[in-house]
Amino acid sequence: MIHLENLSFAYGEDEMDGELTNVTMDIRKGECVVLCGPSGCGKTTLLRLISGLIPSVYDGVMHGSALVDGKPPAAFSPEEKAQKIGMVFQDPRSQFFMSKVRDELAFSGENLGLPPNKIIERIDELAGLLRITDLLDTDLNKMSSGQKQKVAIASACLLSPLLLLLDEPSANLDAASKEELIRILLAIKQAGTTIIVSEHRLHEFLPVADRYLCIGQGELVKEWSREQFAALSCAEAMEYGLRHPDAARRGQDRKNTATPGRLPYYGRGITYCYRESSRGIKHVDFALCPGTVTALTGGNGTGKTTLCKILCGLLSPQKGKVLSGDKTLSRAARREGSYFVMQDADYQLYTDSVGNELVLGRAMTDVLRKRAYEALDLFGLMHLKDRHPASLSGGEKQRVTLAAAFCTDADLIVLDEPTSGLDAINVQRLVRYVQILAREGKTVIVITHDQLLIDLVCDDVILLGNIKES
Repeated sequence: MIHLENLSFAYGEDEMDGELTNVTMDIRKGECVVLCGPSGCGKTTLLRLISGLIPSVYDGVMHGSALVDGKPPAAFSPEEKAQKIGMVFQDPRSQFFMSKVRDELAFSGENLGLPPNKIIERIDELAGLLRITDLLDTDLNKMSSGQKQKVAIASACLLSPLLLLLDEPSANLDAASKEELIRILLAIKQAGTTIIVSEHRLHEFLPVADRYLCIGQGELVKEWSREQFAALSCAEAMEYGLRHPDAARRGQDRKNTATPGRLPYYGRGITYCYRESSRGIKHVDFALCPGTVTALTGGNGTGKTTLCKILCGLLSPQKGKVLSGDKTLSRAARREGSYFVMQDADYQLYTDSVGNELVLGRAMTDVLRKRAYEALDLFGLMHLKDRHPASLSGGEKQRVTLAAAFCTDADLIVLDEPTSGLDAINVQRLVRYVQILAREGKTVIVITHDQLLIDLVCDDVILLGNIKES
């Protein structure tokens, strides 16, 4: 199905990561292959080459050959590409054309002139598989990132493509949705579709994967069968910068670092429901102690990000209040004392260099300069400090936003899905980073579906569920 021979690719001068060097591989029809390796090693670039996005969208210098179904993907007509290749991007927002879920799912079928009854039948089938039937008439802009990811997967599968490419499809999904994703991929694979997945959460794909291909610094460095990969020890996986479930054992000796003398945050009856739907949060109570790390978890769309936006003063609760000790905190006070690291890093990158991003909006002092260099070192960003943030990989952008939060004076730090684009090495860096914040007496909240991160660093867990109709 796919044949790559001595394939090399280099972006322009401003974008060095993601380059490939002499990659040769064959992927058989109906096979599921998982691409793995450190952030910025070239996995996404490989997907772009196979899909034809390079050179049609991304410029650079390419050598060697790439064939999909016997033909260079760049030579496919738009109709051929739509019918043969489905792709789910790392950021689902970047591939949406319509405002409503149902319209987005119908978009590709309508463009190719499929009969309306066939489109409707396929939408209903996919919506049932992905359990998004109740979201079909929802505005995409009002949905959680995990819900958007489900819509992107359904949209890519509408035409039953011969080849399905997925770039970190599990990053924003809760545990139940990940299980659904694997079930769906198994069904797609059994129907004869070839699947290539680029991921950092690797063991979850064992039920569907045939092979794991490891990319390192732009080269194919290792190949494992499913059985060989499943047998890898934690130490062996870490040699290649890969995540392993046994890494959670390292977090078992964690000690609670609650800071005496600092006032905890309390939530009393916090309620916020969106007018367009019944979704939101109702009557939520919580206590957050300074010097501790709290995981905020629950299914996609249960209001985790909404609750944290209220905590950080980005929203006002419709009912209830946020307190520090026994004092009610105004929205302005909550905003001043907190820092929210968003799930989508592009929303928080404003300047012309990584170094400037870390100190944005603050007067430069010796203390701030020292802190910024500490953050660059902590997240392995020192060699990127003069690079433009737009030229970085998704995982690198995420590390920049985390480093910027490290440089603030905020007492409350909220991290929204901080491991979604991080490899094993950078998950370890994140753990050290969060531990430092906690030792400094910060109150840290981690919105996450990542059980590994919860096991490694979190002291407490708040679980949100779907609100019930009243």
